[in-house]
Amino acid sequence: MDRRPGDSGGDGAAGLGWTRARAAGWAGFALCVCIAVTRALTAHTPPPGARLSEAQRAVVGRAAAAEEPRWRTDSLHRFPGDSWSQDDDVHASERSWAVGEARRRGVDVGDVFRAIDGDLRAHPPATPRKANASPSKPRPFYD
Repeated sequence: MDRRPGDSGGDGAAGLGWTRARAAGWAGFALCVCIAVTRALTAHTPPPGARLSEAQRAVVGRAAAAEEPRWRTDSLHRFPGDSWSQDDDVHASERSWAVGEARRRGVDVGDVFRAIDGDLRAHPPATPRKANASPSKPRPFYD
C-alpha cells in the first residue's frame, strides 16, 4: 500500500488534510501568477527619449575620443602589467562617462554608445585608442 505523509491509512481524515494543503498551495501559486500577469499587462512603458542629431553624435564621439587617452593612462597606473584589467577599467570609465553624458543631454545611453561607435568607424583608432579586446589571461597574482 502506498502511503503519503499525513495519510493514516484508516479513516481518510488525515488524507483529506493533505489534499486541502495541496489545494491551498496551488491556489496561492495561481494567485501569484494572476497578480504577476495583471501587473505585466497594466505596466506603462516610458515614451522613447530624445535622439542625438547627426552633428551632436559627431561632437559626442569626438569628446569620447578626447577622453580616452586619460582613461588609458589612469588604468595603466591602476593595473600595471595587466592589459585585460586595464581594458576593463577603460571601459568602466567610458561607461560612466557615457551615462553622465546621456543624462546631461537627456538622451538614451545607447545613443551615446552609438555615437562613440560611429566615431571609431569614421576615425580608425590610433594609439592609444583601440577597438579590440585584450586576450584574457590568468593574472600573475591573486589578492
